[in-house]
Amino acid sequence: MNGRPRTVAARLAYVRAALDAARRVLVVSGAGVSAESGIPTFRTGGGWWRGRRSEELATLAAFRADPLENWEWYDYRRQIVARAEPNPAHRAVAAWERPGRNVFVITQNVDDLHERAGSHEVVHIHGSIWRMRCLKRGGPVWEDRRVPLPKLPPDCPCGGVARPDIVWFDEDLPRDARTRINNYFREGRVDVAFVIGTEATFDYVRSYAARARKLGALVVEVNPRRTQLSGEADVRLVGRAGDILPALT
Repeated sequence: MNGRPRTVAARLAYVRAALDAARRVLVVSGAGVSAESGIPTFRTGGGWWRGRRSEELATLAAFRADPLENWEWYDYRRQIVARAEPNPAHRAVAAWERPGRNVFVITQNVDDLHERAGSHEVVHIHGSIWRMRCLKRGGPVWEDRRVPLPKLPPDCPCGGVARPDIVWFDEDLPRDARTRINNYFREGRVDVAFVIGTEATFDYVRSYAARARKLGALVVEVNPRRTQLSGEADVRLVGRAGDILPALT
């Protein structure tokens, strides 16, 4: 973008005008969005569950080593999510949906706050905290919203131990999510792509922004800090998503 607006007011006005004219909007949301609803991020200092770092627990190897401890952590997280409410950022994204405009959300978050706010097209690239699945490849997947869970670890219908339907650090992104995202990009032009509340440390997050730009999108980053995407964004809106996004609605 040539002649980038320099002031905060000018940047907001520029993005608002682009959003007003947009027919296809992509939103990539990260942990910073849910943090504004009180859900701790993986980068919370000091370990936010029994002094343990999330990276120590969010692996298939850790689950196999101690399914009970792993499920105690996820049961704790499920209770936090159950108490949380969508914040102004979630509600703003949902409000962008209107006749003639598609808003497609790709979220790194495993909670359902986008859906509870009213967004209809949401892809969870890291899975859902409300789903469980069999440890066996191709086994059943089901939803269970009981909080707290009555039995830890929960049982799988096959008679074994169920696991959270979460993408762990030592696993690939789920095929179904990748297929939905690829199909979205194949459908054609993207007018505006928002990357919100994520450090963009994963290559695939930056690739979504790059693919959207190739399809004509204005790439807008919303984050209080610089990230690995900041140098590639067309417009940076610096601040909390819950403060900035409602101003664009």
